[in-house]
Amino acid sequence: MNRDTQIKSILSFVDEHRESTASRIVAAKILGEKNRRVDDEIIKELHAKLPRATHDVIDECFQIIE
Repeated sequence: MNRDTQIKSILSFVDEHRESTASRIVAAKILGEKNRRVDDEIIKELHAKLPRATHDVIDECFQIIE
C-alpha cells in the first residue's frame, strides 16, 4: 500500500475511533504525548505531522490500526 493511502487510513481510523487504545498509541507515537485524549486538536496536529513522519513510523502506525 502506498504511503498516502496509509496516512489517509490512519487519520480516518483515529478520527472515527478517538477513544480506542490504538488511536491513543498512534497519537502518542506521532505527537509524543502519552495518555492524552484524542480530540479535534489532536486530529489537527496529526494531519500536520503524520505526513512528515518516516516511512517506518507510518508503517508502524498502520499496523497498529489494522
